[in-house]
Amino acid sequence: MLFRSLIALTACVTFHCAGAQTASEAREAQRRSLEEERIFKLKEKSAAEEAHVDAAKPVERKRDARACEAARIAYQGTCGSPAAPRWRNPRCRESEIQLLYAC
Repeated sequence: MLFRSLIALTACVTFHCAGAQTASEAREAQRRSLEEERIFKLKEKSAAEEAHVDAAKPVERKRDARACEAARIAYQGTCGSPAAPRWRNPRCRESEIQLLYAC
């Protein structure tokens, strides 16, 4: 009888330790899974932000020196000197827009 209770106690302790180890492994696996999911979401988010930043950048266009100089001359001829431009003239405003676009 004592032998049976000793075997039962040993089996109970063994299963309890195995259960605790299995539960610990399950918690560790869950923690790793959550960490991997978090890292995946961060990578996905950073890729989306990078794509958004690239879309927001202005398009680089090559500056044409001759067109810029022509626009500057037209601006000065239409608006007068840079120190005292004639802002009320609509042609002056159009020349300024052309100057900004060309240069």
